[in-house]
Amino acid sequence: MKVRKPNFDYATSLPHWCKSNPGFSQLQNLGSLMLPYLEPYLNTVMRRAQVKLDPEHPLNADIALFCKQEAMHYLQHGAYNEKLREAGYARLPEIEKRYEDHFQRLLDQKSLKYNCAYCLGFETIGPVATAMWFEGLDDFLEGADPAVVGLWKWHLAEEYEHRTVAFDVYQTLFGGYFYRVYGLYAFMRDWRAFNREFLKYLLTEDGKKMSADEIALSREQLAAFKKRQSRFSLPRLLRTLSPFYNPRKLTPPKGVPELLRKIADAA
Repeated sequence: MKVRKPNFDYATSLPHWCKSNPGFSQLQNLGSLMLPYLEPYLNTVMRRAQVKLDPEHPLNADIALFCKQEAMHYLQHGAYNEKLREAGYARLPEIEKRYEDHFQRLLDQKSLKYNCAYCLGFETIGPVATAMWFEGLDDFLEGADPAVVGLWKWHLAEEYEHRTVAFDVYQTLFGGYFYRVYGLYAFMRDWRAFNREFLKYLLTEDGKKMSADEIALSREQLAAFKKRQSRFSLPRLLRTLSPFYNPRKLTPPKGVPELLRKIADAA
């Protein structure tokens, strides 16, 4: 693992940075809005877990690098979100507050075991999303804003790179197959609930400036993305439900090692 500091310019990035699929753009925008609250939460949980480890435990070094990578991620997403707020969606502060309150509530009310499993749930999805962005979306991303594409590919490549940390922490401190699967379920349940509500708001606001034909086309394009996402991701997610799942056994998606070397060389 390495800490990289890429420099993306979002000055010309619009909410619909993927112009061929504005609904997909907004779905990813919601992910970006969540990350400045989710990733500090991940770091807090990992540091709380670190207290339970022996000071000489080899996981300490991995956790330190994990936290530094996640900090760089949410700083970059924070910069992009500043531009997103300028687009004039009135409820964005409320949406961000909902994310913030949710993760704080988990820290305040849930056990360390629950939080470690919940973090692992998110980190389990990371390699699946990485594979899709690098291997399954080339046509969707044609003509998309290169800064935003660069942001997501860098972020997801590093999610793949540090894919073992939350897994190792959970297995070292707690273990247990069924609770690991429950953590994945709990994260996906909450994530989908937020997306369902907030995406509806963003698309409704967009629809106020669109014709009926444009709205119908946008819905059709988003449905096409969701269908592809399900076909691509579901088999990979099902494999994570195996009692023998270990992220070390995953094959790097095509282009991930090359991108990470390129960013490191440009630093």
